[in-house]
Amino acid sequence: MKKAIASLLILFMGILVSAQDLQKATTTRSVRLFGDKDDLTTVIQLIPEGSTVEVIKTDSLYSQVRFGELTGYVKSDGLGSYQPVVAAAPATQPQAVEQQQGDTQPEDRYAALVAKYGTDIGKRLYQNKVWKGVTSEMAVDSWGKPKQINRMYVDQSVDEEWIYSKKWLYFRDGILIEWGAVKQ
Repeated sequence: MKKAIASLLILFMGILVSAQDLQKATTTRSVRLFGDKDDLTTVIQLIPEGSTVEVIKTDSLYSQVRFGELTGYVKSDGLGSYQPVVAAAPATQPQAVEQQQGDTQPEDRYAALVAKYGTDIGKRLYQNKVWKGVTSEMAVDSWGKPKQINRMYVDQSVDEEWIYSKKWLYFRDGILIEWGAVKQ
């Protein structure tokens, strides 16, 4: 009898959890919103720390989220506590606030890059461009973190091959020296 009640309770809890369409989460740090989780060069927007997003689905690495009117993928480790969406809350006001945050955010990313690197370089990094001579930090600011890094120690140098889903970058001692398309 106890097993039957426990089974029914587990079934009931499963139904309740699946009945919740979306959950909300708070970002624990600034996170990039990607258009495609397999291509980290598709940054749509930078979501500031402490922002609330609606979680559509999640796995161990990436979560599909909605931020204002934008939908995309963020790294799951950048999301904090999940809370169920309260259906009774008026939908118009929170959407307006999220849309307002979404409208100003690209300017904030641009301003942060310009403040860090200067107008010319900041603008090019904001446009997701890389070129020979950029540092690994600049590449992360432009394209995001790679899916994989292959590190080799050659004599006194450290060579790194950064693999993204469609492209690769090759660094020697933290400076970009070559890049190309990933062969599939």
